[in-house]
Amino acid sequence: MILKKTYLCLSICAFLCVFNLSSQEASNHTEQKTLQLIDSANAATDEGDYKKSKNLLSLAKASIDSSSSTGLLYKYYVTLGSLSFSTHQIEEAQNAYLKAIEMARKNKDTSGLVTAYSGKANTLLINNKFKKALVYQQEALDLLKSEKSKVYYGLLSNMSIAFKQAQDFDNSLDALLEVRDYFIKQDDKKSIAIVENNLGELYRENFQDYETALEHYHRAIKLNKAINDDRQLAQNYHNMSLTFNNLKQQDSAYFYIQKALEIKTESGDVGGLASSYYALGSIELENSEFDKAITSFQRSVEISEEYKITPGLYHSNMGIADAYLAKGNKAEALNYYKKVEEVSKLVDSYEMKAGIAKNLLEFYKTEQDYENAFLYSEKLQEIQDSISSIKSNDRLDELRVQYESSLAETENQVLKERERAQKQKIDMQNVFLIVSGIALVGFAILIIVLYRSNKLKKTAYKEVHSKTKELEKQYAVVKQREHELNRSLALKDKIFSVLGHDLRTPLANVSNLIDSMSQIELNPEEMEFLLKHLKGETTASLKTLENILQWARLQMNENSTKIEQLDEDGIIIEIITNLESHTEAKNIEVKYLNTSTSLLKADENQFRSIANNLIANAIKFSPIDGKIEINFKENDDYFIFTVSDQGEGIKPSIIENLETQDELLSTYGTEGEKGTGIGLRIVKDFINLHEGKLEFSKNEPQGTIVTVSFPKVQKTASVSKRD
Repeated sequence: MILKKTYLCLSICAFLCVFNLSSQEASNHTEQKTLQLIDSANAATDEGDYKKSKNLLSLAKASIDSSSSTGLLYKYYVTLGSLSFSTHQIEEAQNAYLKAIEMARKNKDTSGLVTAYSGKANTLLINNKFKKALVYQQEALDLLKSEKSKVYYGLLSNMSIAFKQAQDFDNSLDALLEVRDYFIKQDDKKSIAIVENNLGELYRENFQDYETALEHYHRAIKLNKAINDDRQLAQNYHNMSLTFNNLKQQDSAYFYIQKALEIKTESGDVGGLASSYYALGSIELENSEFDKAITSFQRSVEISEEYKITPGLYHSNMGIADAYLAKGNKAEALNYYKKVEEVSKLVDSYEMKAGIAKNLLEFYKTEQDYENAFLYSEKLQEIQDSISSIKSNDRLDELRVQYESSLAETENQVLKERERAQKQKIDMQNVFLIVSGIALVGFAILIIVLYRSNKLKKTAYKEVHSKTKELEKQYAVVKQREHELNRSLALKDKIFSVLGHDLRTPLANVSNLIDSMSQIELNPEEMEFLLKHLKGETTASLKTLENILQWARLQMNENSTKIEQLDEDGIIIEIITNLESHTEAKNIEVKYLNTSTSLLKADENQFRSIANNLIANAIKFSPIDGKIEINFKENDDYFIFTVSDQGEGIKPSIIENLETQDELLSTYGTEGEKGTGIGLRIVKDFINLHEGKLEFSKNEPQGTIVTVSFPKVQKTASVSKRD
């Protein structure tokens, strides 16, 4: 769909989390006017007039200053979050809802906090951050647990979407059924209709039970007709069309999508029209009505461009490309695939990037354009590596949440023990008062009672002190285990990142070359070309594996650096030769000059890895028809190795991060090449082992010069002569 199916479901049930904005009165006429602008913007968003809403919010923002109340700021940010979410500007929506959460906390506005938590959760669902979304949704539910109101069940409805996206369909179904039961008791037809629609989506998309899905849609249609809710009715017809398309009942699919288009046009739901035109194009494409499909997709593109619906541009242009390809017009198909590729760079979705990379790979393979097919094979592999890395980080977040929960439980036990001690102290004081009252009976009895009371008090304090010490020891053990776990996970992720960065891509290239050689008949020149690249990739893989193993031992404090005299000339030329396929693909000129008269003294594997990473980086960030200069020289104290390119220049944040080692940072190459950020970290670690220096400078007029200095006299290891 033009907007993700999750996004549609969330948009349908968003009103259930009541838009309970702060009712704080404006302190002056200007603030009251600003509040009216924000209210009008919110109404325009609900009506689907996003352009009007954006203009009104811009006017409101101009009136906000440091004297504005927290209530006004909350209302502005939560309205901005709603608009950004509706136009799929997810990052902007996330930032707006975080600001709204901050303002609601300052204002001690519980209902406002619930709304902001819910909005933040919805933005996380769009980015497939299901577990984080559930955390915000649970926070909101906890605020409402004492009173299960309409807002509570609205939040539970949204949680069903999170369960659904996490493939937990049974819990999603249970939540929706509980929500429906509540609204049936309340006779809330509007809410019941929305839940029936979402039940239909669950049965259609996830259970593939199309007959049951149609039953739920029919119930929703009946309810929406009764309350004259045209916007939701149009969405019901839209979903009915998709269901009949799944059932291969094309006449019914056409009928219902046309009804959806008519209602959306009459109600002015222009943004929603983009989704329905895309659905119409998909039905026409499936029926081989290619020209009609192109027209429908193009209408969806026009609406998406006007309202800046980036996913709509992605999916609709993809539909046009598929239609042209089905017609046999490969040139136009490639033109639109390239448009899709440009759009994919504007969205934070690796799934979209992977989708267009896969389509272009298949296109070029079909056209036997193996050079471009090889390029997109590498891009697809890099995207898949990034997706794997994200999943690994999500797992680490899950472990961190589990630890924090355990830590919170331990702290609660400490608090309970302190409360118990306080209670015992109060009890002792009460005993003391009673004994004082009995003092009239006799002084002797008073002395005895006070003695016993004091003894009980000391015993209680000793018991509390002992238990507190025990809990503190348990807390220290938990902290130590956390440190060990984080260190173990960090080392594992680091080694896996290196494997993905330096080994997996060459091996994937070898596999693709072999696949290409086995699928077509090659003449001697083509065979020689492919065998040359195959040998180069295989040799690079073996050398890379040696470097990875050595770097991994370094991370585990196994210093195996062996300083010896090297033929740096042969190593550098060999690396340049192995990277010829990459330089030829970008038509890069490589110049190499060695003015040193002495043999380099360094660890061979580590020097090879340093040189390979720096030259490969220069190729990655060089433009088409660029030039790379490689120099090796010496002075009295150092051997000096430099690599210069004509790229955009290295970012200061990358250099700063190399020193702090906070995280792995990576950037795209000039042709969209993606890395993991581990290459320069390997270079930095190996240079440190040689007690050398790594420096970056600007290459005039444009580009970067990387300089590595190896000391001629090194203390880390003895020099062994080569045989």
